[in-house]
Formats: sequence, structure tokens, C-alpha cells
Amino acid sequence: MQKELSEKLKKIPQLNKSSTQNSHGSSNMGSNSGSASAVMPKGSSSASFGHVANMSIFPSAASANSPASGSSAAGIANATLPNLEAVRRAQELAARMGFRQDPQFAPLINMFPGQMVTDIAILQKPTKAPVLRLDAQGREIDENGNVINVTKPTNLSTLKVNINKQKKEAFEILQPVLDVDPESNPYFDASMGINKTKILRPKRMNFQFVEEGKWSRDAETIKLKSKFGEAQAKEHKAKQAQLAKAKAAPDINPNLIEITERVVIKEKPKDQIPDIEWWDVPLVHSGNYGDIDTGTIGEDKLKIESITFLVHHPRPIEPPAEPTPPPPQPLKLTKQEQKKLRTQRRIAKEKDRQEMIRQGVIEPPKPKVKISNLMKVLGSEATQDPTRLEKEVRSAAAEREQAHIDRNIARKLTPAELREKKQRKLFDDPNTLETIVSLYRINDLSNPKARFRVDVNAQENRLSGRAVICDGISVVVVEGGSKSIKRYGKLMLRRINWSDFSKEKEENEDSDDEKPANKCVLVWQGSVAKPNFNRFTVHDCITEAAARKVFVDAGVPHYWDQAVNYVEDEAL
Repeated sequence: MQKELSEKLKKIPQLNKSSTQNSHGSSNMGSNSGSASAVMPKGSSSASFGHVANMSIFPSAASANSPASGSSAAGIANATLPNLEAVRRAQELAARMGFRQDPQFAPLINMFPGQMVTDIAILQKPTKAPVLRLDAQGREIDENGNVINVTKPTNLSTLKVNINKQKKEAFEILQPVLDVDPESNPYFDASMGINKTKILRPKRMNFQFVEEGKWSRDAETIKLKSKFGEAQAKEHKAKQAQLAKAKAAPDINPNLIEITERVVIKEKPKDQIPDIEWWDVPLVHSGNYGDIDTGTIGEDKLKIESITFLVHHPRPIEPPAEPTPPPPQPLKLTKQEQKKLRTQRRIAKEKDRQEMIRQGVIEPPKPKVKISNLMKVLGSEATQDPTRLEKEVRSAAAEREQAHIDRNIARKLTPAELREKKQRKLFDDPNTLETIVSLYRINDLSNPKARFRVDVNAQENRLSGRAVICDGISVVVVEGGSKSIKRYGKLMLRRINWSDFSKEKEENEDSDDEKPANKCVLVWQGSVAKPNFNRFTVHDCITEAAARKVFVDAGVPHYWDQAVNYVEDEAL
């Protein structure tokens, strides 16, 4: 057994060199120890076996008879953490086998379970020297590139003056910088000790650029003051501003006055796009465009019976926006006010022209020399060569007269323009939609002179209508423009003396019956949508039924009924 033990101790340094043993290797060693006990003789004691088992795993201390005592201390010093796990397992195994303390193996007894190894010194890896690493911004970083937060060293001043200064800076009240008056704020507290004169920040001055033409205008003003005086310079400046304003807006009518404020037009929101248009609903079976997405429409997908030769007119829709308000109407001026404004404009225009001539902007007009003022205008020049000057004056006068004649000829209207102007003056615009109707009632229109005047004046005024003459009553209806109706009304009510025609008829008939005085009255006057007659004609009717039929054919029988039922005392 001593021989086997010595062999085991020789193998211990080799086992300590393998620091990479795992739990699998330790289990194999346990199995080896079990096999060793199996081959031992029966007479060997269990204590001796325990020594062998422990010595097969642990490094041994130096003994008196063992040659391996010198290498045991080195084995313990070289032990590592993985070997401690194997030692712990061996201690547990030896405790289960009843191992008892032996003075020859004192160092190993201290390594039994429940005790820590105190004599073993585990060698640590030598620490590397610290490396200073900096990033692009000069900050200290670690191996992974993370910034290391280094606290700044505090100022360790020991002098009393420096310590008091640090305390004062630490507890200094920083006053806010405000851009507005703090007293305007309802939450401002004056007891805070804030001096508003110091905390108000002065307003920043913006760039103030000089307007274009300012220095030239100032120089011109100084020049005028030195030349004409300060009063005339102010007057000239006001005129220049007025001229600039007139040139900038030459089409502005000074009579235009805006009566109401302009209304902002707001567009109505657009309707959503429907699945199918309303005009396609009666033509499609499915009620949407899903069957005809491909672009081809078959007869089986449409309602052929709904398609006819009739034209469907869609209902009118409202415009997308509200109509614009009417433009402001010019202020109506009287004739006297218009003449006054015209005079003022002409005077101002002439003053401006004279001022521009005085400044040299435009050339002054040539002197208007005549034979009568020849000596007054030319003076001494007229005495040097009077014949030549007289000839020049006569030629200039002839030129002025010819220019005047040419201007009149250029302004003169052609015969066609004259006719058109006369038509515009006498009659209304034919494109107007308004048609005015006048209904007259006459007691007797049988006189040829009266009939002729009624008929011819209606045709000359381009009026349409009917004149129906019946026994005891006559009705005249005319329709046309406002100017023509106004002139015809003056003829019927003022110019024709109807009583004279009745006297002539009475003298011719020599009748004793007293009849009411012949007169003409306006029964009704108003406007209609469209005229009911094409031209003016005169009809002689024997009975009232025949007279009424004339108006029935034109579609206006109420004209006759209104004239017959008219009572003179009614207020128009």
C-alpha cells in the first residue's frame, strides 16, 4: 500500500496541471477510486483506503517518509477555481466513508467539508495599465465607445474671501429680462424687488430703408423754395401729388361713391359624387356602374324600352357661387353741380399746364399774332421788315383757320351715324324686353281728321295696337317703348282738342239733342311681358260684340271690358 500511495503522490503534480477538468472528469476519477477499492485485498482497513482516495485527488503536505513532500506545496499554490469544485466533491466522499484525522496529513484535514481553504493563495491575472480613450469631441470614452461622465472637481478654496464669494454666487437672485411693462400684468408683484427700469429690454431698431426718389424730391423742394419761395413750393408739391394721382388712375370717375360694403363671396360646398348619375338611373338594371366598368355595354344590361326619340331637358341647377353684388351707382348730380365741377376741372387743368410751362417741362405755345396786335407782340421787329412779317402773320392765321375746319370735319358724323343718333334719341333700344301698354277711351272717334292723327302718329312712333271705332264708344290700345308711349300720350291727352271735333259734327248734323262733351281719357297704363299686336290698325265696327271680337282674336278681351266698364270718377 505504501508503494501504491507513493505512486499516487507522484501523479498529483500532473493532475494539477490540467486546469480544464470539468465535472465529467471528476466523476471519472470517482469511478477510478471505486475500482481501486475493488482490487484491494480484503484485510486492508477502511482508514487506509480513505487516505489513498483522498491522496488521489488532493495535493499532499510534506511528510517524513514521502519523497513527494516538496511538490505538494507547489500543487496547492497552483490550484485554481475549477480544482476547488473537485476538492469539495472529494471532501463529501471522504466524509461519507468515515475518514478520521491523521497527523501525517494535517494540511489535508483542514480542507474537509465545512471549512475554507486559508493557506491557498489564488493567483490573479496582472491588471493592465489604464488606457485613455477620447472621441472626436474630446470626451473620455470606455472600450465600448460610451462616454464616461467625470465629475468636475469642486473649487476647494480655503480663503474666507473666496468662500463668501461662492456663497454669494450660489444664492444670487437672477432678475428676468422682460420685453413688456410688468405693471400691465395683473399678476405682477411689486414686493419682489424687481426694478422695471432695469429689466425692460430696449426695443430693437429695425432697418429703415430710404424710399426710392426721396432725395431727388427733397432736392427739388429745396430748389423750388430757393427759386419761388416756401408758399409756392408747398403749392407746387401739392399739385405734383395731384398730377401723380391723376396719372396713376385716369379712369376713376369722381362721382362714383360706394354705398354698401363689399360682401365676401363664399362658395357652396360641392356635393359628393354619387354612385350613379340621376339621368342614368332609369336606363341601368342594377342601379350602378358595376356591370359596365369594362367600357362595353350590352343590351341585356340596359332598359331598352326606356330609350326613346324624345329629348330629356335636365332641370336647371343653381350656380356654384352666390351672384356678385351690383356695382356702386354713381351719385346723381344736378345740372348746376355738373357745370360747376366741369369748370373746376378745366381751371385746374389750365393751372397745371401753366405750371409745367413755367418749370420747362413742356414748350410754351407760340404767340398768336394777328394783324391787329402785330405791333404790340413783335415790337421793334415789325418795323424792320413789315412786309415779310405781315405775310407770315397772314399765313399763320390761314393755317389756324384751316386746322379748325379740319377738326370740325373730323368730328362731323356721317349720314348713317346721324340717322343712328336720331333713332337713339327718338326711340328706345330695340333689345329691351319691357313693353309698355296704354289703353285710351274716346267718346267719339268718327271724325276723319282725328282718326288720321291717331293712326299716323302711332305708326310714326313705331307703336303697335288697335283702334276700334263703335257707335257711342271708341277704344285705342297702343304698345311700345317708353319714349314712344310718352309722346303718344301727349298727343291723345293734350295736343288734340276733342271738343272741336264734336262741335264740327254737331254743326253739320244740326241736331238739337244735347250729347256729352267729346273727350279722351287714359284708362290703364302698364307693362307686359311681350307685345300682343304686330302693327297698328283701325277697325270700324257696327256692334259692340264685333268690336270685342277684335280684341278676342288678339288674346286680350279684357282690354275692351276694362274700357267699357271704366268710371271716370275712379282715381288712376
